[in-house]
Amino acid sequence: MKFLEQLIKKPDVFQRTVGLSLKQFELLSKQLIHPWQVAEQQRKMNTNRKRKFGGGRPYKLKDLKLKLLTVLVYYKAYLTQEFLGILIELDQANVSRLLAKMRPLVEQAADVELATYLKKVKEEYEKSDSQQHINNWSAFIQRYPDLKDVAIDATEQQCYRSQNNETQKKYYSGKKKLHTLKTQISVSMAGKIIDISDTYPGSIHDKAIIDQERTVQKFPERTCQRFDSGYQGVSKESPSHYIVIPIKKPYKKELSLFGKELNTAHSKRRIIVENVLSRLKKFKICKYTFRGRINTYNQTFRNISALLNFRLNNSIAV
Repeated sequence: MKFLEQLIKKPDVFQRTVGLSLKQFELLSKQLIHPWQVAEQQRKMNTNRKRKFGGGRPYKLKDLKLKLLTVLVYYKAYLTQEFLGILIELDQANVSRLLAKMRPLVEQAADVELATYLKKVKEEYEKSDSQQHINNWSAFIQRYPDLKDVAIDATEQQCYRSQNNETQKKYYSGKKKLHTLKTQISVSMAGKIIDISDTYPGSIHDKAIIDQERTVQKFPERTCQRFDSGYQGVSKESPSHYIVIPIKKPYKKELSLFGKELNTAHSKRRIIVENVLSRLKKFKICKYTFRGRINTYNQTFRNISALLNFRLNNSIAV
């Protein structure tokens, strides 16, 4: 625990180690209090609980800030749980339990609207046509500027090869020549992550994820959705939506100068999603081989996304 206490005393080292400034960390700690209290109340009142209410050993890390700091250090540096336990004077089993308890709470504290924002706004947009809650598209965009123009892409992260032959085939990515997990994100031009897909095996094509998630249909029809050239066919399948895809070079011909200019303009707008994916991978848990259980990966990915949105929304607090 001395490691965590010393870390808080060094703002520059803290930000490089945790991914948040001290002020941002303090704010996130306050926003975590309510989700933690709710989760603890539910845990203690669980009908399957064998101990009486309040029974059991107290947490060795009693301070909620230290619990959060432990999780953030783990996400940023992706140390092994054994090594992290040595740094904070906990055994590996307790580190594992702490991470499991905090995993569903980080997104709630950092960006509680991440899971519901797009659905809520789409419902309001569709309702506004009949009840005239928002007079026109300009007024709607002034209220929800993140939905004017979005960039969509998928990212892959290596995972361990399963010993089951059928499972390992499913997770093998022919593109990466590795066993991977694939997740798709939608990003506004301001760099805010507004939608995250489920996580899919690496063998699934990006276009198949779009179809299964019905990503295009999640957005209002007039939202400009930008894709890379791997999503051919999306615009034909959804003609009522505003979709932009790079123009492909004709077979055995050169792309026209106008086509090149359009592609360049599109790339300059779509690069934001690549930048956000790069920021995600600054947290090493989203970059190196994922060591955890596959069924925990999506929530971990969502937690890092929520932290990026939190950092963006509180960029002044540095």
